Amino acid sequence: MDREAEMTEWNDGRLDDLSKRVDDGFAKVDHKFEHLEKKMDAGFAQIDSKFEALHRMLFQAAWGLAIGLLTLMGVMVF
Repeated sequence: MDREAEMTEWNDGRLDDLSKRVDDGFAKVDHKFEHLEKKMDAGFAQIDSKFEALHRMLFQAAWGLAIGLLTLMGVMVF
């Protein structure tokens, strides 16, 4: 019961300490989010490069098929 009486008294020093602890906690969370964001950006960059390579390959394959079909149609006409 005495401990509860002590804990209910919030003086300026205790409030300042609490404020500093909360600020420190948020700073740690911000740092962790920045680290996570960097890792995610690197991962997304890697995925983007893979999609670009896939897009390039599909584009080349489509052109190859189109040229092949046009060549085949040209051979059949003559």
